[in-house]
Amino acid sequence: MRVVIQRVKQASVHVDEKLISEIGRGILVLVGIARDDADADLNYM
Repeated sequence: MRVVIQRVKQASVHVDEKLISEIGRGILVLVGIARDDADADLNYM
């Protein structure tokens, strides 16, 4: 499991060139979860 937290001036999410969501100034959180991650991994985060 990996988590990246980043302060941003603006951020957006595009899927197949379609805008899904966007924010202005704020915090961007990217979370990667694998099949073999356990509850203990989540609690550690």
